Amino acid sequence: MITTNALWKSIEYTLEDISAESLDKTQVCIGKGKICIATPMRKGLIRNMEVAGTTFLVQKAEGQAMAQEDVILGGIAEFLPVTMAKAVSITEEALEDQEYDKIIDPSKRLMASAWKTEDVGVANVVLNCLTTVGGYDKVALASTSHLLPSGQTVSNCLASSAGGSIVGMTPSAAALEQMRAMAALMPGPNGLPDSLELRAVTFPEVQLDLWKKITQTDKAVGSNFNDINTVKSYNLDLIPVKWYDAVSQQFWACLTNADEGITYYQRKKPQGRTWVDNNGMVAYHGVSFRGVAGWSNWRHFLLGFSPA
Repeated sequence: MITTNALWKSIEYTLEDISAESLDKTQVCIGKGKICIATPMRKGLIRNMEVAGTTFLVQKAEGQAMAQEDVILGGIAEFLPVTMAKAVSITEEALEDQEYDKIIDPSKRLMASAWKTEDVGVANVVLNCLTTVGGYDKVALASTSHLLPSGQTVSNCLASSAGGSIVGMTPSAAALEQMRAMAALMPGPNGLPDSLELRAVTFPEVQLDLWKKITQTDKAVGSNFNDINTVKSYNLDLIPVKWYDAVSQQFWACLTNADEGITYYQRKKPQGRTWVDNNGMVAYHGVSFRGVAGWSNWRHFLLGFSPA
């Protein structure tokens, strides 16, 4: 609770200005050209299903019946929204005595926190890609044993060590070339290659300049400018995420154009409200939202490097 005692510095008539955290609503994970967009959630529960269709046709002899093949229903991914909320309370005395409204400005501060909380929710899906289970096959987002409806297992990790721990490759054009091949040959639900394309690279903010050199120069980095830089033609979006840096500055991954990948379902946008406790003479400012971040189709995400 904010009281007059807590705000005694703001009562001083000599106070000229203040410095505070940014109150903008910019998100680095959610939005067009980023990890995902906010998808309106019109029901309290969403369920997505993977379906494995037919494969190649086979030759039929004259007068003979056609070969039969089944359509296989795969796993189901479920999304249940959670409510995130916080409030600030201010006594009537503090409202009367403090000199600058902008010192408190609880509605703007809480709303900015709400937008950041949504954003971090999506970042956590990526950061916990080796531990949190989900999606169609109910395994971690990054795994060497994703299960297809046919029973076949597939990896969406660039490389793993002999001991089985997922490590990968450090950022380089060679790593992206392997990523492109992995995406193009990635089996769809029916086991046939889906010819996916790389859409973006996501990484900690500290790696941004390195990825610009790798993806945007005309000549290959480290080749004395003798070779063309093939990865420039991939036209990859670069998605630096400042929320990664505190956890790992070596992590990076690619996103493909696969449908139903990492998603943020938004049941209720951040909304503010105010109310008053007349007995205690306290004003309350609160903000809440409902949503859930997760994934259905793991083919949307290809892990490049994660510290063992």
